[in-house]
Amino acid sequence: DNGIPTTWQSNSGPAEVQYVEQPFTDDGGVQQVHVSLAPQSSTPGAVVVSFASSTQSDDAGVYYREDGDKEISFVSAKVTSYSHTTNENGGTYTSPYLYHALVEEVSTNCTLRYEPSLQSGQQPAELSRAVRVPPLASAFGGDPNQSMKLALIGDLGQTSNSMQTMDHLVQDEGIAALLVMGDLSYADNLDERWDNWGRLFEPVLDNTPLMALPGNHEIETDAKDGVSFRPYAHRFQNMPNCQNGCGGFDENGWKANMWHSFDLGSAHIIHVSSYHKYEPGSPQYMWLDRDLKAVDRRKTPWVFVNLHAPWYNSNVAHQGEYQSYDVRRVWQPLVCDSRVNIMFAGHVHSYERVLPTCDNTTVNSATGVTHINIGDGGNREGLYDYWLPGENGRAAPVWSAFREGSYGHGVLDIRNATHAYWTWHRNNDGEKMTRDTTWVVNQVAMEAAQEGQRGQDGGGGGGG
Repeated sequence: DNGIPTTWQSNSGPAEVQYVEQPFTDDGGVQQVHVSLAPQSSTPGAVVVSFASSTQSDDAGVYYREDGDKEISFVSAKVTSYSHTTNENGGTYTSPYLYHALVEEVSTNCTLRYEPSLQSGQQPAELSRAVRVPPLASAFGGDPNQSMKLALIGDLGQTSNSMQTMDHLVQDEGIAALLVMGDLSYADNLDERWDNWGRLFEPVLDNTPLMALPGNHEIETDAKDGVSFRPYAHRFQNMPNCQNGCGGFDENGWKANMWHSFDLGSAHIIHVSSYHKYEPGSPQYMWLDRDLKAVDRRKTPWVFVNLHAPWYNSNVAHQGEYQSYDVRRVWQPLVCDSRVNIMFAGHVHSYERVLPTCDNTTVNSATGVTHINIGDGGNREGLYDYWLPGENGRAAPVWSAFREGSYGHGVLDIRNATHAYWTWHRNNDGEKMTRDTTWVVNQVAMEAAQEGQRGQDGGGGGGG
């Protein structure tokens, strides 16, 4: 067996991966509030407020105003619900009513105060919740040199480790959005755990925008009709105002985006699914190709592609999965030709940073893509802390820069068009500890700046 363990779990005790249940008494009111961003060129400050309730209402929506405004406005919410038949549910589970309100009339770079409501005619005396709307994205005319912080997590779950990860995350000030690389709740066909997850993290997610993508634990195929991804799709629409062909879920008029993209700060961020068709000619492949080619790097210097199953992984776990190696074979030419800066992934319950590469063997900081695997958010299945050796006696593959089997989260601090600072914090010490940092240099923007400088240097010459 070459000394490779047959189990992927660490020796962590059960208490470390215990499911955390949020005490809850249903009074028929609003619960499970979370916000996401939905920027478009015509509505660059758009925000989506999502919430649940056991009460059905045709008048539900969100009251809101920007800081500094006196007038309170109201926008109606779309409502959905779903049924899910699984063995784990012991039959058929019926969800609460799930409300999603797209608030489009919002400025950028402002604080939006809001309150979800089940009644349109009962304006609250006070708007108790707030979310910070980022500055105008460079894609829509904002400054390409603007700074922005993004928090990144994969495989979060709902354990004591998950709670610690989120506790550490909120200590980071100025986070524009939280990007989750799939495997959000680990409900695993027991839908009450989706409800618990929504309540558990509401204190963070009602003020920190959540931008998600599906992992394998979101598949949750219905035992009765064979439909997959239904719980995730009804709870997380992801860019409901998308106009560029994103998609992946369309059932009885309810649409949700398993793949989509959005512009934040100076970055174009693409979320794709490792668990939908990916071959040339498939809807997702054609959309990804078009989306990458549509980015104007003069306006939007940074491009990130996020998915669940990592393309580069030196952990023992999750080797030989086609969602990793074959998706990489098909999509890597698109990603590398477009000179994507970073790809983030989850799935493997550990942390690993990969040096810029495009071919599995050569590290090339000028043309390669940096890969960062952050499937260490706090899932209930435990850590994966067994690693494969590298070539010719190396301790690790030539492209593996740092790897550790610990829970944690990362922060990407984009400083300007050319440089971003990456920090990975681990949880295992009981407090947030920085374990890995690196500068990511945007070679596309560097080359553009150098070209511009050469143009200036050569543009003023006289004809003497």
